[in-house]
Amino acid sequence: VRPYKCNLCEKAFTQRCSLESHMKKIHGVKQQYAYKERRSKLYVCEECGHTASTQDALVRHLHTEHPNSLLLRAKGARRHSPMLNAMRDDTSQPGSPLSHNSDDTIGSGGR
Repeated sequence: VRPYKCNLCEKAFTQRCSLESHMKKIHGVKQQYAYKERRSKLYVCEECGHTASTQDALVRHLHTEHPNSLLLRAKGARRHSPMLNAMRDDTSQPGSPLSHNSDDTIGSGGR
């Protein structure tokens, strides 16, 4: 999935810095950004390549378009999204992919 597309040719890239490097080297176009200016981040669906401007928008997309996606079942997913934190339907069931396991406990050392 290559969400960063060159608007001057057919090239596409997985990372914004690669597109910016291409624009500078191939087309002579240099991006003008203020010192330490924060640019918007792009969230990409690994299932279909859909892009979203926020992580919550990507999670909503996953729930509506890919409800059976393993990305929604990922053990660490709930830690990174407030929306997934709110959706605890599966966490109450023992053995659920999102259930609280003892190896999640801080300081357990995996023992």
